[in-house]
Parts: sequence; C-alpha cells; structure tokens
Amino acid sequence: MSVERKPRGRGRPRDPAKLEAILDAAYDLFLDRGIAATPMDLVAERAGVSKMTVYANFQDKPALLAAVFERTIKTMRLPDLPVGSNLNLSLERLTEFGELTVSLLTRPEVIRATRLMAAEGAAEQPRLAAVFYTAGRGEVLKRVAAFLKGLTERGVLAIDDPELAADQLIGSWVGMTELRQSLGLAGPPSSNAIAKRVRYAVDTLVRAWSTGADPGSADKTYKAARSGRRAKGT
Repeated sequence: MSVERKPRGRGRPRDPAKLEAILDAAYDLFLDRGIAATPMDLVAERAGVSKMTVYANFQDKPALLAAVFERTIKTMRLPDLPVGSNLNLSLERLTEFGELTVSLLTRPEVIRATRLMAAEGAAEQPRLAAVFYTAGRGEVLKRVAAFLKGLTERGVLAIDDPELAADQLIGSWVGMTELRQSLGLAGPPSSNAIAKRVRYAVDTLVRAWSTGADPGSADKTYKAARSGRRAKGT
C-alpha cells in the first residue's frame, strides 16, 4: 500500500531520524488517545519536531495514519508453510507455524493496533483496514487453507472445505486470548501455553479429518497421480 505524501521540490532531503520520530510519536498517540483525538501539532510536539516538518513528510492525518500502520504491517511477516514429505513432518511444520502465528497475534503492540483499527481506523480508512487484515490474519488463513488442501490432495486428510477448516483451526489456536488481552484481563500467553493450545488444536484436527490412510502409502498414491497428470499433459 502506498502512502500519499506531499511532493517535494529541490531542497534539503528528509531526515530519516525525524521521520522515525514522527512515526513513533504518532503510533503511541494514536494508541493512547485515539485517532480523532490526536492532532498533528501534538504529534510534532511528541516527536520533537516542528509542525511544518510533520506536514513536509505527510500531507494530512490519513496519510500519517497509513504510514504508521504500513510500518506495523511490515512486522507481520509469517514463515512459509509447505507440505512436508510425510504426514508427521507436515504436522510438525503446521504446529510450528501455529505457535509463531499466535505469538505474533498476541504481541501487545499488535493487540493494541488491531483494537485501534477496529475502533477508528476501519471507519476512517476502510482500504487501510483491508490491507491490515490481508497482511495479517488474512495471510494466515490463506496459508493454512492451502496447507490443508495439500494434505487432502495427498489423501491423508478428508476436508471438503479447507478454508473453513483453516478458519476453525486458527480460531482454536487463538481462542479467547485476544479478547482477554483487549479487555485488559490478561497479558500475552507464555510460550508453553501457546504450544499446548496449538498442539491440542492440531491433534483435534487430525482426529476429525484423518482418512486413516498410511502416510507413506498416501504419499505414493499422490505422487503416482501427479505423475499420471504430467504424463497426460505431455
């Protein structure tokens, strides 16, 4: 997502340190006071720069808001989730992915940013809200759904709707943790608590959707089917 900023002619280039100070100040103020209650001059004061410097970098508050959340989105990088050579390896990768995902989604700054986006950002910046979702939870859903579809194609799981199953699995990973944190009733879960929840959810998924096929046999059948399709295509 591109951030609209004022065009600049010749002159002194932007100071990266001041730009970061502005983004840091805006982020803290948006979370503490809300978007509507944060004027640009207060951002300038908190950042230790002039109001003119703020407007030299950002045309208006929506542009500043977009830059703040764009920077947050860049921190929401998820690992790849390929289907492994066998079921056990695949499930171990899914478990590791789930633990990293929950750890990311329950970071205090992500909880606060999500809460702010839901409360004010979505109404003022619907496009930004869509980007925020797509880069975060939406990307998690996409990768897990593709992973479950891959295991279904291999014949070890029997899932009619991988996207719905992925939605349910992710919900089981996170549970009520985000809500409790948003309400100030709990802090981030421990790594042990995350691992226990994710592994329980993955085990439940396997029990619910397993075909009972031997993983090795299922993989051989899958590879033979793919070889047949490639042969037909040549």
